[in-house]
Amino acid sequence: MIRKPVGLELKLPLVRARAGFTLLEVVIVLFIVALVLAAVHSIAQGTITLADDVRRAQRRDARQQAFTTFGERLFAELPPTAALNVKTTQDGGQYLSGVELHGVPSPFNGMPDMVVNLFTEPAPGGGVRMLLTCREKKQEQEPARVVLFDDLGACEWRVFDPNTRQWATLWTEPLEENARHAHPLLIEVVMTGVDGQSARRVFWIAPSEPAMVLTPAPGPANSPAPVVEVPNR
Repeated sequence: MIRKPVGLELKLPLVRARAGFTLLEVVIVLFIVALVLAAVHSIAQGTITLADDVRRAQRRDARQQAFTTFGERLFAELPPTAALNVKTTQDGGQYLSGVELHGVPSPFNGMPDMVVNLFTEPAPGGGVRMLLTCREKKQEQEPARVVLFDDLGACEWRVFDPNTRQWATLWTEPLEENARHAHPLLIEVVMTGVDGQSARRVFWIAPSEPAMVLTPAPGPANSPAPVVEVPNR
């Protein structure tokens, strides 16, 4: 009968034990893999959030630029016969400001003698939002409302009063036909975001009075006196 070497029998189990992983090693490897996956997930989420913030900021900047262009055109082309009214009201703890224009062209299709209203109202969840409406003077049904900004903390319209040389939150002009209107020269809107950052925009208003012709005192003999015209735009 042939006997197997004793040393060989003792070494085989040792070799098989070294070929596998212990439970502790498996747990450590799984823990490290979980940490790596969590880090990758956090980086991916941060990248997505950053991209969303960038896109949101770009949309906000584009919207604000479009509003600035709209306001410049609206007030610079204000007809002399149009009535401009600015008012501020209080709703609970919020101040709501708005400007209403009577007898102006529609900003959508250019239809004359319309009423354009830029106003604010409380927004769901807090803050205020700015809206735009455009209707005919004798229109009875509620006009369509266009939301311009829905993420404002506050919004205020003011006009520059040439008499007091101060900014005022109240300006009233008559709405009767053929009434004389004295438009302010400047109007501003201050919009404060929910993050506390404010943006101020000042718009020049077309004068309601006709162009003035100023003739300076005549100069020396045989020299023509120049005529200086003050444009109404």
